[in-house]
Amino acid sequence: MELGLRGKVAVVTGGSMGIGRASIEALSGQGVKVATCARGIDALRQVAEEISSKTETEILAIKADVTVPEDMKRFVATAHEKFGKIDILINCAVNFALRSSFLQFTDEHWWNHFNTKVIGCVRCTREVLPYMKERKWGRIINMAGSAARGAGSTAGGTNAAIINFTKVLSDEVAKDGITVNAIHPVTRGSTRGGTERDGATLRDEERARAENISLEELTAQSIRRFAERPGPHAEAEDSGNLILFLASDKSAAITGQTLSVMGSLGEAVYY
Repeated sequence: MELGLRGKVAVVTGGSMGIGRASIEALSGQGVKVATCARGIDALRQVAEEISSKTETEILAIKADVTVPEDMKRFVATAHEKFGKIDILINCAVNFALRSSFLQFTDEHWWNHFNTKVIGCVRCTREVLPYMKERKWGRIINMAGSAARGAGSTAGGTNAAIINFTKVLSDEVAKDGITVNAIHPVTRGSTRGGTERDGATLRDEERARAENISLEELTAQSIRRFAERPGPHAEAEDSGNLILFLASDKSAAITGQTLSVMGSLGEAVYY
């Protein structure tokens, strides 16, 4: 299917790892120019260089933190100045909440997670939206973890907020030719970048200590549990494929929706 994406410009937050990286690879492979940001510029530049070399498409890597409003203003303004337009926004920036009981989850834990996942998404969208409204076309795609649909993680509140934000914004900007959707992604098969341990690594280490096993054994257990489930098994690349469709004209009639790319991993029934 020809998606007609070549020549468009995308902005991707959290591009140094996970779904952010998968998004860049998918979009760049279709000839979409990409501006991407992350806090770890070395890892981000490495991702940009690797993918740009493979796809022969320009990728602009910028050090920026979604929790800092001035960073988001600078990031989006630089992207627009460089490429002359912004057609697509992929909000992927995330940190990982520790799996603690409610009483152990402090105000700092709550705010750190909301400020990155939810308010960070809001900040970048706010900066990008005027450019899309001016051209009467745009695609905004937000990553929302499947914890939004269940009670297995304290992080579910942030992901549920992303889903609500997605629907509310989609209604407001529909008249401007802009669609807004969310994806429940699976990050298996993607790598974590940077030289410092990220939140997911810290969370895994905490869980390994609680279960009195090594981090390697915890990882092996997770892989075995995943492999034992019936197929299909989703990878980060599968989320990238959905992103391509939602970013194209082919998805013009789809907005305000949350779509799951979890293979057989998800167990919730959505209404």
